Amino acid sequence: MRNKTTVIVNGDQKYKIKRKIFISVVLLIVLVLMLQVTISVKLMNKRLDEERNSIYKLNSKTVFSIDKIVLYSSASAIENAEKRAVWNIDPYQFTDIAIYINNRKDEYFNYENTIKEMYIDNVKFSGPEIGFPNLYYKDINDFGKSLYTTTEAKLTNEDTSEEKSLKTRIFEKTDENKINDKLTFEVLNDGELDYSKPETYTDCSHPITLEYVNNIKENHIISDINSDITYNGTLLRKSGVILSEIKTSLSFRITLINNYDQEFIANVYLEIPFEDTITGETIYDGSFTKKIEGKNTFKFLRIK
Repeated sequence: MRNKTTVIVNGDQKYKIKRKIFISVVLLIVLVLMLQVTISVKLMNKRLDEERNSIYKLNSKTVFSIDKIVLYSSASAIENAEKRAVWNIDPYQFTDIAIYINNRKDEYFNYENTIKEMYIDNVKFSGPEIGFPNLYYKDINDFGKSLYTTTEAKLTNEDTSEEKSLKTRIFEKTDENKINDKLTFEVLNDGELDYSKPETYTDCSHPITLEYVNNIKENHIISDINSDITYNGTLLRKSGVILSEIKTSLSFRITLINNYDQEFIANVYLEIPFEDTITGETIYDGSFTKKIEGKNTFKFLRIK
């Protein structure tokens, strides 16, 4: 009986020893992991501090900024096949955007505040509830104009050469100016700009002109033919479009590279404007214009 009791005690002691060893190993592993996490967090915070300090040093002064933006909102429609006693249209809402960059050329003018590259990317939309939004480059000569009202150019023998040129340019709408991934501008030192293409001057003296378009509906029928259709913002009310349904926030990034190969970025955030709650003006009146002005409204941060 004594021998059997001794064996049981020894077995119990071995189990306790193994259990203590197991717990010690687990605790050691946990401590090592906690130490690694602590070190990683400290290293990450150190890198973030270094990056913040680096960005702060790079931006000790403002070289480029956006100090003015003009937004013109209206609407129009594409006419579909004619039907007796009804209007069949594809209504859309558009907002033309003019962005003015300040490069401090009144203070100084050298390689630092002149650019050799410029592009727009990272285009994002928040909203609308209805429709399909897109962003395009727009010819500044067409700013504030509704261009696309029929599905094809209807040229006649009576058209003058100027009218034929205008119709062809307006109605042959393609997606060549649509910003899918990136819109790159050609930067000129001098000479004439081709406004139909994304071009700008090295001193940023020419505004960036863009067009936001929301294709709201297709084959929308308006049965009231007693009054003519006016192709502007009044068409939205006639088409039963509620402004809250087309409310949209637009964002994109503008990148500038100066002649020192320094890179600057500005993240632009805009609300597509439809109304002024103070004056009561709305896009339903035909059009709505909003100006955003202020020093360093959007500041370009140097990142390298």
